[in-house]
Amino acid sequence: MKIFTKSMEPDTGLGVAERMSYMSGNVGIALINTVVATFLMFFYTDVMMLNAGIIGSILLASRIFDGITDILMGMIVDRTKSKYGKARVWVLRMCIPYAISGILLVCVPGGATELVQYIYVFLTYNLCNSIFLTALYVPYNAMTCNITSNPYERGLLGIFTIFGATAGTMIVQSTIDAATKALGGDQRAWQIVICVYAICGAILHLICFWGTKERCISSDTDEKIHVKEEMKALFTNKYWIMAVFAVLLVMFFTTFTGSAGIYYAKGVLGDTAHYATFANAMSIVQIITLCIAFIPMKKWGKRNTLLLGLAILISGLIIQSLFASNLSMLIFSSALKGLGGGFAGGVAYGLVADTIDYGEWKTGVKAEGVGMAAITFVTKIAGGLTGAIVGWVNQLFGYLPTVAVQSKTAVLGLNICYGYLPLIFCIATLILMLRYDLDKIYPQIQADLQKRNKEKQS
Repeated sequence: MKIFTKSMEPDTGLGVAERMSYMSGNVGIALINTVVATFLMFFYTDVMMLNAGIIGSILLASRIFDGITDILMGMIVDRTKSKYGKARVWVLRMCIPYAISGILLVCVPGGATELVQYIYVFLTYNLCNSIFLTALYVPYNAMTCNITSNPYERGLLGIFTIFGATAGTMIVQSTIDAATKALGGDQRAWQIVICVYAICGAILHLICFWGTKERCISSDTDEKIHVKEEMKALFTNKYWIMAVFAVLLVMFFTTFTGSAGIYYAKGVLGDTAHYATFANAMSIVQIITLCIAFIPMKKWGKRNTLLLGLAILISGLIIQSLFASNLSMLIFSSALKGLGGGFAGGVAYGLVADTIDYGEWKTGVKAEGVGMAAITFVTKIAGGLTGAIVGWVNQLFGYLPTVAVQSKTAVLGLNICYGYLPLIFCIATLILMLRYDLDKIYPQIQADLQKRNKEKQS
């Protein structure tokens, strides 16, 4: 087993150390992003006692600005020149600002008027999510294209990426409820806990930066890239569009499961402490699955591995819907969701990276920055929309943060967000990916691109 990667050839096989270093970046992102995607709404509504509908609307409105910044950051990455590469340098530049912005999220001025509090939420949410997360996460995803051109290694990097996200998510969901309760459960408790996550995240980003290299030089490195050409290369790329929509739908499943999970534990099962139990069942199985996801990926390809994962996810969600209030069956269904999520999520990043190569093969433009920015964009779109929908549904169906037992209507709303909607999105993803066939022609695409780049360099 190769530990370190010495070669700087674009299609080189990577060592374990570089894969782990790249993975550490997503662990660091997840430590803050899990708080944002899963627990921030709960903090605003059940700790700060802010209106769920208004908070949901704020999160949704923020997505408009967020979409603009994702595209802009992708263009910036495509045009960046530094001794550290196009994308990797931004991990170094943004790790500390992102950590600070994460802490600011839970520093809502308690003595201020509600209007001031809502304005503060809007500003700090956009600072963290739309600016600093964008400036960190877009380049991080683009690194998949630049570290190696080897399709198998890209697939492995995708698996390591999801492994890192799952590990970071599991750390947060295992500790945040107990830690905040141990410290008093008030705003200050949340501030202390988030501060610890932020510091650890910054350290992990530095490991990611120093432990990775960018090896892939696109054929248009020395040529001026025009925005029109870049957009055309992407939006005439049918595989990129399909892959991005697939990632979006999978992220809807993920974010609904996260955003609604703690409300589900409180409102359906009666105690927020149950959240860690079934959420960790999903995360543990997902981590184990990610360790073996390369086997079906190597044998059957990324697309078929994704379909396998989706089929298992759908099975888990159906069981969950049938036994909604049974903790034992919820743990079992969560384990199934972890199994499916490990296979489906593990190949998603590599899938999008392959479509960027298809676009370069077809148009001559390698738009890896903007192309991979789509992952960041749809991730945050999913998070913003699900946060808004969970807030609206809770408000509409009569969820009350101060009562121990929720009404039947409120419980129905929780089941809609935690079970029924994720099921719909998984089924839609499976139908979409049945038409994806890039895996069949990708070896020829890679060979042609390597030939072009060699001819250009000579």
